[in-house]
Parts: sequence; C-alpha cells; structure tokens
Amino acid sequence: MIEHKKLSKEEKKKVIAEYKANKKAELAKERAEENAKIQANKNLSKEEKNALAKQKKEDAAKQKKDYAEKTAKEKAEKKEKKAQEKALLQGMSKEEREVYKKEKKAKEDAYVASAFAEYKKKHDEAVEKKRDELNARYDFWGNIHRFFFNLGQSKFCQGYMNWWKKFSIRHPWGSHLIYQLFYFIVFSEGVTIVQLLIMLFLPYAFGLSLAQTPFVWPAVPLGLYDTNGSELFFAIFNEPVIDANNNQIAATGDLSQGVIGGGLGNFIAFEIAVFLAQCINFPLQRNITYKSHGNPYWQAMWYFIGWVAISLFVNAVWGIVNPLLIYWQWNAAIKSLLKTFITGGLSMVIFFFIFKIIFPAGEATQQKE
Repeated sequence: MIEHKKLSKEEKKKVIAEYKANKKAELAKERAEENAKIQANKNLSKEEKNALAKQKKEDAAKQKKDYAEKTAKEKAEKKEKKAQEKALLQGMSKEEREVYKKEKKAKEDAYVASAFAEYKKKHDEAVEKKRDELNARYDFWGNIHRFFFNLGQSKFCQGYMNWWKKFSIRHPWGSHLIYQLFYFIVFSEGVTIVQLLIMLFLPYAFGLSLAQTPFVWPAVPLGLYDTNGSELFFAIFNEPVIDANNNQIAATGDLSQGVIGGGLGNFIAFEIAVFLAQCINFPLQRNITYKSHGNPYWQAMWYFIGWVAISLFVNAVWGIVNPLLIYWQWNAAIKSLLKTFITGGLSMVIFFFIFKIIFPAGEATQQKE
C-alpha cells in the first residue's frame, strides 16, 4: 500500500501539476477517440447507417427477449422447486422435517459465507487500489475524496456494508426492493423540497393580473353548499384568488391588501415548479434507483405522459373529496393530512410501479453482461 507522504510545498505543486497533466492527456485521448467515432459514423453511407441502426434494434430486441425468457425460466424453476419441496415435506415426519430444515439452513449459510468471502476478496483489492490512487494525489479535490473514502472504510460503515451484503446475498429480491424503495422515497421527498423552495418566490413573478384571475376547471356544481352558503364545485384544477390574509375572494373583490397567491398565476407557477422538480427526479430515479440503461428519450416521453396522467388522476380524486369534506365541516388539520396523502402519497405509490415499467432493470443487467 502506498502511504500518503508529507511533501514540501514545491514537491506538492510538482505532483499536482503532473496529475493535472495526466488527466488532461487522458481527457484529450477520450475526446479524440469520441471524435474519431463520430467522424467514422459521418463517413458511412445511408445504407450502412440504416443497416447499423437496424442491427442495433435487432440486438436490443434480442436482449429484451433473452432476458424475458431467462426470467420466465427462473420463475418456472423456482415454482417447480417449491412444489417439489412442499411434496417432499408432506411425506416426512415432524422429526424428519426439522432435520431437513436444519440441513437446508446450513447449506444456505455456507453459500452466503462462500459468496461473501469471494465478494470481500474483490472488495479489498479494489479498496487497496483506490487508496493507492488517492494517496498519490495532493490536489484539493483529491484530499476531499480521500477524507470521504477513509470515512467509508471506517468500522461502522464497513460493518453496515458487510451486513447489507450478506443480507443481499441471502435475500436478493427483498434487498433489491428495499434499495429501490429507499432511494425512490429519498429522491421524491428531495425534489418536493426543491419544488416548495421554488414556490416561495415564483408565484410573485406573474404579477397581480394573473394572480387575480381565478382558474377553476371544470367547475361542475355538486348541489352542495358550505357554511357561508357558497355552492361547492368539482374541479380538477382549483385555484381561486387569495388575498393577503389567505382568504378566498372573488376576482372583482377588494385587493387593497394585495394578492399573495392563488389564481392562474399560482397555477402556472406550481406547474413550472413541479416540472423543474421532475427534471431533477428523472435522471436520479433512472440512473440510481432503477439503474436503467434503456433509451432515455423514450423513457422521458413515457415519464412525462405518466406524470401528466397521474397528476390529473390525483387532482380529480381530491376535487371530489375536498368539497365533501367542506360540506361535512371536517377539521382543517385532517383535511390537510388527507390532501397530502391523496395528492402526494397516492401519486408516489403509483409512480413507484410506473417507474418499474418505464425503467426495466433487465436492460441494465443485459448491458453489464
């Protein structure tokens, strides 16, 4: 292992300069190779380009088919094995079943230990290689990287990672699902915070003209009335005009205290904020949560369609529930909780399963293979 030596200021400058020069040379080489590929593609005839595109489509279709067949075969084998084990256990006495279960667990433990030992060997080799690379660096970002690298190699972090690896080997399907749920929730809540921060200032950018224009659609009368005698409507988009005291007012009402939100301005601001949040959410969910390597343009298109459809659906559900809660005079805190659950929680649950369709993990697996 190469140790991180204490060098003089001049020696550090020399090492940093050499490192930067090497990185610059590597980057230049990569760019040259990429440009050569682009130029080679440009020099292809129309027939060659069409043939290449056709071959890529055929390869992608074959990979998808092979993965689907492999998955189906594994499921069938698992089901058959389970049925055989069930039949075997039924023909055993209680004592024989206990012995069988103990032997099965012992085999499983041995497999986990063997697989973990193999992983640990490769992991330790990779760690040593990375440590040597970082110890040979003296630049600012190299020091930052080394700090977090050493933190990751601490007993606490490595103890957790070793436990998680063993759990993943023993329960591959369960660990995969937990991983996806964890990152899905973290990123979803993270972009929600970004959305809320944008909404702190964006509604004011549209001025009073849009803020005092109510946007309630489709405004279907329900034949119900609130405590003030105002008729209640079903609306997918419900943005009435709001004054400085956060009271709903008519578009022609007293605006002397100013408009703080609501109206068409608030609707446009909200949609822009949500759209920007989804632009951040898309690459995070695709590349980290689901580790998908499918066509990004196709996935982005279906992501957008899914977002619009789910937004309309949850807004329509709330458009029915909200006037009923007002009519029944439910508590404001309970109403806020239900709104959060319906518009936020429900959309998250639907999105999780939609993402599993848009971002199939099989594509990533095939790319690795």
